[in-house]
Amino acid sequence: MFSFLWLVVIGGILSGLGGALISYMLAQYPSYYTRFNFFTLLLILNGLLFFGLKFLYQTNCSLTNQAVQSSMQPTITVGISADFPPFTYIEHEQFIGFDIDLVNKLGKRLNKQINWQNMPFGTLLPNLQLGHIQLIAAGLTATPERSKHALFTKPYIDCGPFVIISAKNKPVQTISELGNQEVVVNEGYTADLYLSNMPGLNIKRLKSPADAFLALKSGRAKAFVAAKNTTEHFFAQPESRDFMIVDIDGTKESASLAISPKYPQLLAEVQTALNSMEQDGTLLKLKIKWKLA
Repeated sequence: MFSFLWLVVIGGILSGLGGALISYMLAQYPSYYTRFNFFTLLLILNGLLFFGLKFLYQTNCSLTNQAVQSSMQPTITVGISADFPPFTYIEHEQFIGFDIDLVNKLGKRLNKQINWQNMPFGTLLPNLQLGHIQLIAAGLTATPERSKHALFTKPYIDCGPFVIISAKNKPVQTISELGNQEVVVNEGYTADLYLSNMPGLNIKRLKSPADAFLALKSGRAKAFVAAKNTTEHFFAQPESRDFMIVDIDGTKESASLAISPKYPQLLAEVQTALNSMEQDGTLLKLKIKWKLA
């Protein structure tokens, strides 16, 4: 956003360039431009300068008003993908999980109500860019590509390394063993981005961790690659005894909250609240509750 000082500076530069241009034209074509009238040229240039600065000022006011109005709104619209335990999922027709608790506590600290919008993971960032939602709470990792389209808080949790999950009777120890075999990832997740840079893999992209585990259990995939924290909920279930999990060396994932570029002032507000939750131990208590510490 342009400040008033910047508008004055730009105006001065444009006015100086306009004066220099008129001086040059008078020097090159004195008789023609004398007849055309020096003051007519000056009037035209000043008119263009006025309307240009008026446009910049109105743009600045519009962006400022949008920021002020957003800060005054009593509600934050939060996008989630409720198929991602233990971060966000549905139980007894209620949204629950680490991210749900986290955002509810943020809302109380910011004195705002939370309007939850549940949608497929792949549609979260497009809706954030358009301003349909103001914040994403979905265990999202800030990557250079995503940062082109969204604002991110500092990471609030370490999701651990990527892991390979496979059947115990057909174990997979390394990524190199998966050449030309079907490996499942969740579409758009960071593990998907990680494996997409590796040649020779037959990657099958599914919408949710539940779909990925189903494909693995039915034998439709050789392995499932994901962040470690997103798989621990499954390994707490009895049916997990037929599967093994192996860390992928040299990998690490963390999660941040994503803010719409249309609400930049919200980033500072949310980050301040997150910092206070970390300092007073609230964040740690939530991690312990959801077995993420």
